[in-house]
Amino acid sequence: MNKPLIGINPYYFYYNDDWWMATKQDYLTAVWKSGGLPMTVHHQPSGETVEEIVNRIDGLIMVGGPDFPSNMYAGSNPELLSEIIHPAREVFDRAMFWEARRQGKPILAICAGMQHINIIYGGSLYEDLPTQKENLINHGEFGGEFGTHTVDLDINSCLYDIMGEKTPTIRCTHHQGIKQLGDNLMAVAWSDDGLIEAFEDKHEPRSFIATQWHPELYQEDRANRQIFKWLIAEAVDRSTTNS
Repeated sequence: MNKPLIGINPYYFYYNDDWWMATKQDYLTAVWKSGGLPMTVHHQPSGETVEEIVNRIDGLIMVGGPDFPSNMYAGSNPELLSEIIHPAREVFDRAMFWEARRQGKPILAICAGMQHINIIYGGSLYEDLPTQKENLINHGEFGGEFGTHTVDLDINSCLYDIMGEKTPTIRCTHHQGIKQLGDNLMAVAWSDDGLIEAFEDKHEPRSFIATQWHPELYQEDRANRQIFKWLIAEAVDRSTTNS
């Protein structure tokens, strides 16, 4: 059987007089080690559609990235933001998410990917956790050192079934986070300071897994590896069912 093809939404940045679409090595390695074939998907040129991209992949990873602008979620503190996600990436990632949902392809959303889904579902973010949330634990720094802490999982969640632990240890690098949860989403993990660390779709919990932390940064840990193994297993199962 061919390995399932896992599309990874790209980072999008300007460097050396051109725009680059790239994937962090850790994401690629995590997919390879879990039995999948990773592929960075690209913003489509004029006339092409995301439907054609999603048709050819078996699962999708929405990766981390820069901040989302406050006006996307009625935030009131834009001065607390740092680097802002490029509008072209936001549009592409949103389109890829909805098309993957429409086609029934499994999705793993990580960090900014999770935050983006929350915005898509009408939720809001803290623009800057250290400034806006009291009693904050160490969540690391975007683009810098990661934080390490435990999260408390809902034992009735799909994520608990996947990871097999009630309080797994995770690694994270972010300064934004979920403030108000979006419609039809169900929080399934929390850190000790009360921050939502993971959610699922309330009505279709296996359609996507969204984590605020970075499981690709802790591949030596069995529970975190299981998240990528879930994505691969779901991709294989659904592609077999639909073939």
